[in-house]
Amino acid sequence: MRKTILVLLTLIISIMLVGCGSSDMKGVKNLTQQQIYEQKEDKYYVFFYREGCSGCEDTKPYILAYIKALKSGDYPGARAMYAVNLSDEKNYTMYVANHAEGGQGTDGRFWVDGVSNWSELKIGSTPSLITVYIKDGVKVSQYAAQGKDKITDVLNNQLLVNKK
Repeated sequence: MRKTILVLLTLIISIMLVGCGSSDMKGVKNLTQQQIYEQKEDKYYVFFYREGCSGCEDTKPYILAYIKALKSGDYPGARAMYAVNLSDEKNYTMYVANHAEGGQGTDGRFWVDGVSNWSELKIGSTPSLITVYIKDGVKVSQYAAQGKDKITDVLNNQLLVNKK
């Protein structure tokens, strides 16, 4: 319980320092869709956002606070974080807001689980979070969360289980 309170307090303080509502994503490496599976780490998160998306703007301070927590060195083993701006024309092809149901996510509009090639990756809404990891020697992705509350839950849990 004490650990949970400490993690949450650290995130709240970090968010206040970063500044709520900031559209600035400095501190997070932005990727193009082609770079999603090319990062050096064996496991990491990718945060998807769009410009003008109010949920994305509400989530960005939590993403930045997570990055700051990682840099503190207090969370060894916590997954790295990258971002993809789906408003960028280089990345827009994977954003499929009206994709048919039957995939992952709360609304079934994500095609992420087991995907190993960016051209097959379909992101159904923003803000959203996927994880990339190695399975059988190949980097694959898995749906993690969509929406501010679920994303912050995933990140808080990641910090909690990786606290020194």
